[in-house]
Amino acid sequence: MAGSITIKNTVIGKGTPCICVPLTGENLSKLMDEAEKAVAAGPDLVEWRGDFFHKILNPKEVEQAFKELTSLLGSTPLIFTIRTKKEGGSLAISPEEYASVLEEVAAMEALSLMDVEILQLKDSLRQRVVQKIHQAGKYVIGSSHHFEKTPSKEEMTEILAAEDRAGADILKLAVMPQDYLDLARLLDVTGESARGGCAKPIITMSMGDLGCASRFCGEIFGSAVTFASVGNASAPGQLPLKELRELLRVFHKFL
Repeated sequence: MAGSITIKNTVIGKGTPCICVPLTGENLSKLMDEAEKAVAAGPDLVEWRGDFFHKILNPKEVEQAFKELTSLLGSTPLIFTIRTKKEGGSLAISPEEYASVLEEVAAMEALSLMDVEILQLKDSLRQRVVQKIHQAGKYVIGSSHHFEKTPSKEEMTEILAAEDRAGADILKLAVMPQDYLDLARLLDVTGESARGGCAKPIITMSMGDLGCASRFCGEIFGSAVTFASVGNASAPGQLPLKELRELLRVFHKFL
């Protein structure tokens, strides 16, 4: 079975998958409004999608946002993510600029985990970023997103293995299905990886309507975190938190 990580009072990788709510506010006011609604809904994790934030390249604005999020989130762990255009996000940025932002943000106390698009960084740059995040006492979520297709079983298995080799603490893979066989293939890879000797938590999802089932059957196949919306969704196929929590409860009851 895949391993687990405990952050504050949240265990990632054991039992019912954690529910994470993304924040996509474009300015501080909207970001904090979303954060208040998210906290009221009671997720296990909150993700700040920094690529939506218009002043994400302004260190002072970013630091102020972290201060306010820290005050509001309390014991809820915070993930910081910049999803680049290359992987379906909102920010067009060079690998060097991307790495620089991650390294600067890593030093800020508010966050617990940082998403790193492992495959977008060359070996030396990837190693430097992961090392600096770890030196700052944060966990790394190695991620890979495929918004146009579901890769082959062999490719998906290798992507998770590459994230593992890069030193990520949590391995993440998101794909887009063209049919239900694509969904089945992702779940197969998830189960084999989680039960095949991987010592780290795994997060996988098949996006869109076809992939919806992957967001609530993680406890069966081994996916440790699922993403839900409280307001705006950050990716196709995200379910509202209240509905997702009930689906997870029902699945857990019969396991």
